[in-house]
Amino acid sequence: MALDLHRKYIEKRQDSAPLQVPVKDIINSKYDLDPLELLGERSFNEPREIDESEIGSPIQEFFRDGVIFLTGGTGFMGKVLLEKLLRTCPHIKHIYLLIRSKKGKNVDERLENIFEDRLFKRLKYEVPKYYHKVSGVAGDCSLPGLGLSVSSRNTLIKEVNIIFHGAATVRFDEHIRVAMNINVSGTIELINLAKNMTNLKVVAHISTAFSNCNRLHVDEQFYDPIADYKDILKLVSSTDDQTLQDMTSEIIGNLPNTYSFTKCLAEDVIRREAQDLPILVFRPTVVIGTYREPVRGWIDNVYGPTGIIVGAGTGVLHTYYLDSSIVTNIIPVDIVVNALICAAKETATANVKHDEIPIYTCSSSIQKPIRWNEFIELNKRYGMQWPTIRAIWFYSFWVTKNPFLYAMLNFFCHTVPGYTLDTLAWVSGQKPILMNIYKKIDKVRDILEFFADKEWTFTNDRVLALWDTLNSQDKELFNFDIHQLSWDYFCQAHCLGLRVYLVKDDIHTLPAARKKWEKLHMAHNILLIFMFAIVFCFLWLIVSVPLKLTGLM
Repeated sequence: MALDLHRKYIEKRQDSAPLQVPVKDIINSKYDLDPLELLGERSFNEPREIDESEIGSPIQEFFRDGVIFLTGGTGFMGKVLLEKLLRTCPHIKHIYLLIRSKKGKNVDERLENIFEDRLFKRLKYEVPKYYHKVSGVAGDCSLPGLGLSVSSRNTLIKEVNIIFHGAATVRFDEHIRVAMNINVSGTIELINLAKNMTNLKVVAHISTAFSNCNRLHVDEQFYDPIADYKDILKLVSSTDDQTLQDMTSEIIGNLPNTYSFTKCLAEDVIRREAQDLPILVFRPTVVIGTYREPVRGWIDNVYGPTGIIVGAGTGVLHTYYLDSSIVTNIIPVDIVVNALICAAKETATANVKHDEIPIYTCSSSIQKPIRWNEFIELNKRYGMQWPTIRAIWFYSFWVTKNPFLYAMLNFFCHTVPGYTLDTLAWVSGQKPILMNIYKKIDKVRDILEFFADKEWTFTNDRVLALWDTLNSQDKELFNFDIHQLSWDYFCQAHCLGLRVYLVKDDIHTLPAARKKWEKLHMAHNILLIFMFAIVFCFLWLIVSVPLKLTGLM
C-alpha cells in the first residue's frame, strides 16, 4: 500500500509544490494582499534529506524510532496531528492509523483520500518521502477488540510504543447506544490493548474540556461522574433503541448531550482502569481552524463557531440566538496538537506516580479571552476581502440573547425569504433547499442552546507549566504559547481559509466573487430602503388615521 501511494505521489509531484497562481486580477489597489501568501502556501521550506545520525530537539528525539498507533486519524484533529508528526519528527519509524471502511471505500482507499486534502501540501513538498511511514489498520472503535484482526492486533502489540486515542463521535445528538459504544467501550478496548504492549511509553487520551460542563469552573482534575459507566453499559446492552432514546434525558442528567456525557464516563474509565499505564488525559476546549501551520485557516468541519461564520459569510445565516458578551472558549487546532505532542513526551519521561494521571486542559479563555461579539466583528472586518462565489446574499447578521427578538428576526430573515425563494425555485423547476437549511440551523440552535448563555472557566496550569519545560528549539517547533496568541492575527486569514479549504472555493474565483459581492451589496441596500419605506408608511398610517378621524389633520 505504501509503495502504491508513493507511486501516485510521484505522478502528482508537481501539484505538491507551492502554488503558482497568477494574481494580476486578484491583487490590485483595492485588494493588496496575496491570498496564498496570507495562507502560507507560498512559504514552504525547501525539502532536504535528514540523516539518521542528525540529532533533533528533545521532543523530536523522544519520537525517534517511535511506532505510533493513532485512532481518530481520519478526523479533523487527527489529520493535523498526523501531518505534524510526519513533517516535524523525521525519525519516527511508523504510524498505524485505525480506519474503518466507510461509504463503500476500504481502508486503503480512505488512507489515500486523507492525503489528498490540501492540508498535506506542505508535508508533500517539504518531506517527500513520508508515505512508507504510514499504514492503515482495519478496525472500528465501536466493536469488541476495536474490530482488529488477530494479525493486526499482534502487530500492534509487538511494535507500538506510543498511542494517541482520538477516535470519538462528536455529534451532540448522537444516539446514546452509538455514543457509548464508541466513546466509552472504545476507550475500554483501547486500554485492554495497551496493557498488552510490552514497549509502551505513553497513551494520550483526547477528551474535551466540556466533559464536565455541568460545572462552570473546571480544574485539571478528575470529577465524579453522574453515573457508573458499567451500569450504563449494562443498560444499553439490555434495552432497545427507542426506549433508550426516550430515557436519554434522564440518563445524562444535568449534562447537555450524549457527547459530554460519554466523554465524562470515558474519563472515569481512564481513572479506574488505566492506573497501571503511562497515560494522560488531554482536554481541549472548542477546537477551531489552524493558527499558523501547516497553513493558516485550515479546517474541514462546520462545528461550533465555524458554522456561524460560514453561514453569515455566505449570506445564508442572518441571525442567531446567543449572548454575544460571553467568552467563546475557542483554541486553534495546531496549538492544541503541539501541546498534545509535548504532553505525551512529558508524561512518558517525567516521574509521575501511577495514581496521579495527569490532565492537561488546552484553553485560551484565561490568558487570551475573546468574546463572541469581538470574534464576529474581527471576522467581518477581514472576511469582507474574501467573498465566496457561492454567496447567496450580502453579509447581514444579528446576534441576540432576547428570545422574542430572535423569534421575530428568525421569521423575517429566515422563514419569509426561505419560503419565498424556495417557491420561486420550485416554479422555475429547480430544487428548493433553503428551508431545509434553515430547519437544520434551527435544530443545531436547539442542540447548542445549553451553551448560548453560559461562560466557563477552564484552568490550564499544567499546560502553562509544560510550556516552561521546553527549550528554545522545541518552542519554535511545537509552539503552543497561549500568551502569544493573537486573535487579530488568527482572523486575518480565518475567513480566507474557510473559503479555500472548507467551502472549496479556490482563489481563481475571487474576481468574479467580488463583482457578485458588490451586486449583492447593492441589492441588499435596495431591499433595506424598500423595507424602511414600508415600515415608514405603516407607521404613518398608524399615526395619520386617528388624526384624520379626530379632525386634527
